[in-house]
Amino acid sequence: IEAVSDIEGVAVFNLYDQQDAAFDVDEWSKIISDASALIYQFPFHWMAAPSLLKRWQDEVFTFLSKTPAVAGKPLTIVTTTGSEYEAYRFTTDELLRPYQVSAIHSGMSWQTPIVVYGMGTADAGKNIAEGANQYKQRIEMLIGSSNAGNNW
Repeated sequence: IEAVSDIEGVAVFNLYDQQDAAFDVDEWSKIISDASALIYQFPFHWMAAPSLLKRWQDEVFTFLSKTPAVAGKPLTIVTTTGSEYEAYRFTTDELLRPYQVSAIHSGMSWQTPIVVYGMGTADAGKNIAEGANQYKQRIEMLIGSSNAGNNW
């Protein structure tokens, strides 16, 4: 989050800041309508997102999935894994397929995920620095290719 939160036009919403509250679908509809893209950033736990993101998807994204609020907007995943790439028997693209399907089903444009491997290894610091740089570059590229003034 630190790599992109200070980029002009980027709005960061941390679900954990409101984890005990009910999600306000009307408020989220406005937030997503005003955004140029949607990015899910989360640590990859047991081949899935944390339960709070799943709850947000169930309570908010399900409602918004067939509305102009999301139609045509890019959706990408930024995630970290505990293990190195070699530890997985499947590609991360395969493991993230449900998110791709939800993007397509909602009329969104699926973007290649950013995956930072090895958070549980000795190279974690190096890996996160490289991933943060890649994340920042992706956001700057997306902002440069979108309509000026929209939030991410």
